[in-house]
Amino acid sequence: MAPIPVIEFRRTLRKFERELNIQNQSRCCCGVTLTQCHALMELDTEDRLTVNELATRLHLDKSTVSRTVDNLVRSGFVDREIPESNRRTTYISLNKNGRNVCKTINDGNNDYYSLALRSIPASKRNDFLKVFEQLTAEMMKLNDR
Repeated sequence: MAPIPVIEFRRTLRKFERELNIQNQSRCCCGVTLTQCHALMELDTEDRLTVNELATRLHLDKSTVSRTVDNLVRSGFVDREIPESNRRTTYISLNKNGRNVCKTINDGNNDYYSLALRSIPASKRNDFLKVFEQLTAEMMKLNDR
């Protein structure tokens, strides 16, 4: 049988996942899906990425990311560039509309999490973040990422 702290952790984690899902659905606005939202957030960190690079960052297969990018291009949030020198490579980048959507999503999420993090005393927030990062990194290692 699993130790009590693990059971309690998993119970709390399920609640957290449900709340995160509700929050993601309400903050990923502008007619984008959660996968499209995550793609936009990754593109917001770089000037441009290849479809393969985006697939790696999102831990999704290339065909899923290609469909996601197609929808983002059709929605007018992302520009696609295929260089003459290598027609097998596709670069994608946010355009002005995409940057505006990212700003809206980021502003909403920043407001939400600022309010949520207020429940943790200011003196403990850095420690909480370090532990949360450590747990995430360990989970990624366990999942071979």
